[in-house]
Order: sequence, then C-alpha cells, then structure tokens
Amino acid sequence: MQSKILLYVIFPISFFSCQLLKQQKTYLKTNLDKAVEYSNNIKAAELNKHLSVLASDEFEGRETTTPGQKKAADYIKKHFINSNISPAIDSSYYQQFNVDVSNFLNVEFKTSNKEFKIIEEYYSFGNPINTTIKEVLIVDVGYGVANKERNDYNNIDVNNKIVAIKRGLPVGFKHSEKEGNWRRKLKEAKEQGALAVIFKEPNYKNTDTRIKQYLKNPVMKMHGNQRAKPHLPVFVMNQTIVDSLIINKIPSSFSTNVSALKTAENVLGFIPGKSDEIIVLSAHYDHIGYDNGEICNGADDDGSGTSALLEIAKTFQKAYDSGIKPQRGILFLSVSGEEKGLFGSQFYTDHPVFPLSKTTTNLNIDMVGRQDTVQENNNYIYLIGADRISNELHEISENINDQYINFKLDYTYNDKEDPNRFYERSDHYNFAKNNIPVIFYFGGLHEDYHKPTDDVEKIDFLKLEKVSRYVFLTAWELAYRKNAVQK
Repeated sequence: MQSKILLYVIFPISFFSCQLLKQQKTYLKTNLDKAVEYSNNIKAAELNKHLSVLASDEFEGRETTTPGQKKAADYIKKHFINSNISPAIDSSYYQQFNVDVSNFLNVEFKTSNKEFKIIEEYYSFGNPINTTIKEVLIVDVGYGVANKERNDYNNIDVNNKIVAIKRGLPVGFKHSEKEGNWRRKLKEAKEQGALAVIFKEPNYKNTDTRIKQYLKNPVMKMHGNQRAKPHLPVFVMNQTIVDSLIINKIPSSFSTNVSALKTAENVLGFIPGKSDEIIVLSAHYDHIGYDNGEICNGADDDGSGTSALLEIAKTFQKAYDSGIKPQRGILFLSVSGEEKGLFGSQFYTDHPVFPLSKTTTNLNIDMVGRQDTVQENNNYIYLIGADRISNELHEISENINDQYINFKLDYTYNDKEDPNRFYERSDHYNFAKNNIPVIFYFGGLHEDYHKPTDDVEKIDFLKLEKVSRYVFLTAWELAYRKNAVQK
C-alpha cells in the first residue's frame, strides 16, 4: 500500500515536469543539432585575430568620419568578401551617410603680432556662423544689457566691431534673470550691429574646465537632424587679455570656420532567405578616437561585438554554402556613429535596405568581452529588451541558454525604471522604436569604459566565444523557423 501510495504521489509530479519541459520546448521550432555543430566553428582564436586588428593603434580609436573608422570599415568589408558573404546594397557593401562635424580647435583669434592659444587663453562654442573677420576693434559694453531700465549700448558704436561683455548681471539689477542669458546678450549684440561677442572671464584658467575638455574633441551631428540656427561667433576669453586689447585699441582678427560636412559608413553583409522576411544582427564598430592625446582602442566597446558579428556571419555563410538555406534573410549590420548618438542605426532604420515591415527581429551585440564591476564571475550576460515587444523572443532566448549555453542571464538593466537607461543607448533602440523585437547583449560597465585602457589584453576571449555562440544559436532559431516570432 505504501508503495502504491508513493507511486501515486510521484507519478503526477513526473508527469507535470515532462509537460513543463514540453511546454518550454515549444518555443524552439527548429532542430538545433546542426546549428550547434556550426556554432563550434566560432572560436576564441579567430575572435582574437579580428579584435587585435580592429583595436590596434593603427585604427586610432575608430572615431566616426576619421581615417581609422574608414580602415575599420574596409577590414569588415574584406572579411565579408573573403567569407563569400554578399553585399546588401551594391558591391561597395557600404551604406554611407552624412555627418556635420564641428571642430572648435579650428577656431583662430589673433592680432597682427600674436595668435592666442585656443583652450589655454580662450574658447569658442555653440553653433557659430562660419566666417573670417580681419582687423576689427573690440569695444566694451559692460554687461551687454539693453532694455527700458538699462542700456549698456547707449552712445557706444558697436557696428562692425567685436563687443566685450561681462557674464551675468550687475549687482542689484532688479530685472528678469533671462537678461543675463548668453543667448539673449548675443541676440542684442547682433541687433546692435556687432560682428562677434567676447565674454570676459576674470578667472579663465579655473573656469569652465568641463566645457574646455569637451571642445577638445570634434562635435558631431547627423546631417539633417534639427539643430539651432547659426549665431554670431562667440568667445570666452581671459579678461586681462581682452581689457588689454580694448585699452590699446588693438585690431583683432578671427576665424570660426569650424563646421564641415563629412561621411561615415555602415557595412552591410547579407545572406538571402526563402522568404522576403529578414532578421538583423548588429554591432557598432566605431569608438571615441582619442582622449587627451591617447588612443582609445575600444577593444570591448565595441570591438568585442564587432568581432562576434564577423565570426557569426562567416559561420552562417558556411551553412548557407553547404545548402542549408534559412527561411528568413540575415542582415549583418555593422554600424558607425553609435558613440555620437546612434547615427548609423538611425540612418539605416530611416533608410532601410529591406522594409522594416519585413524585419522580424534585431539582435544587437555591444560590449560583451569583459567582466563588469558588479558580477562575481564572468559566466553571465545582461539581456535588455527581449520581452519589451515579444514575450516569445524572450522565451526563445531563455530556452536556448538553458539547453546549450548555461549563462547566468541578468535582467537588471531591462528594468524600465533603471537609471542607466541602457535600453535607449545602443543600436537596437532604433529598431525597437519601430516596434521590431530586439535583444541587446551587454557585458556591463567596467573601469576601462571609454578610456585608453580598454585594450585587447583585457578581453576574456572564452566569454566572447560563448556569447557569440549564444547569439548564433538564437539567430539560427529566428532565421530558420517557419514563422517569425510573435509580437
């Protein structure tokens, strides 16, 4: 009787476990045995080869629009060609887009016998008119306020001159604080006929240090993105220098030709599918260039994701060449401009090569080669976004990890209230904005984030190999299953 009772108790539990496993596996519609075989071709040594090139000093930090970024684009293109991966657009493999670049280190301010040092003695900012002005006088207009109660321009001819203005408002001035706004003062100076404005700074050396640091690097915007209209050239300068030029009536010249139109590239490889649907695998190959004269090689950010993308692409092409054709096409989207504001992925989703209505998912790989400052060991990955649009995508990802990978999956940064807002900070976001299900694979932040010390020697290539295989198996399921994931 006891045995029967025991059997009676155990049977329903075993039955329930089998049913639960069966229910979990319903999310996987393809036989992944062959996929696992192919995934074993993704090896740490090959990932190391790619990353050792992409994150080398020769590529100078791969900053968008620079020669280093162009070299990285060429490396990716050649990898696609050598792997027999077709271009998505034309034989160039490139989707080119325009970028407005403002380099304030190109600003000049000088007199007939002296050229002042940018950043050290003055700086310029904002969105100045590109112009060159020669031999004009500087006149002092106090705080540069002009209204019914006070007119600092009274009886002063500033037409075709540079005006020098104190920051802020005079003590005891009882009027709107808006009067002290630099834009308000700039507008008044223009209406009075001035050619430029200098804000005098008595403690120049120790003031605005963050702004000065920021201006040492080019400022980039997507061409066509909304931006403020150009305004008069504006400078912040050491007060002692400005007063000397005014007292001695020394003519000054300046040039604010800071803006230029440049190009950047996304690099697109493609494997066709049986249907007109596609999945997109993405990673950004650009980085931030230099920091205080030191190259930021960006091995983890995002040389790691780019290297993973290259090996995943090559492995899918091997399967395709052996006759295993996917149901959906696979677009390998290597983008630039991510560090400047997700430029490349924005351009792609604004100008898609394949209709977004036929794009079923995006898997995005960004910073996956290191251990962050939070985790106890390196057998983890942060997943962001998988359940935001498609719960089925989330379950597929979980099932593949449970059966083949065994990472600790951490969803900390998937929380909508997370202050880091990583969901909005990498290239998957431009797909998510278009209601396309996404997964963002992320290793978290470490002490070398955006620093010259983010080098190849610190990459855990066994982890990078494991992440790459995880993404590959997930992409295989998404590309080869009969029906796309449900939103």
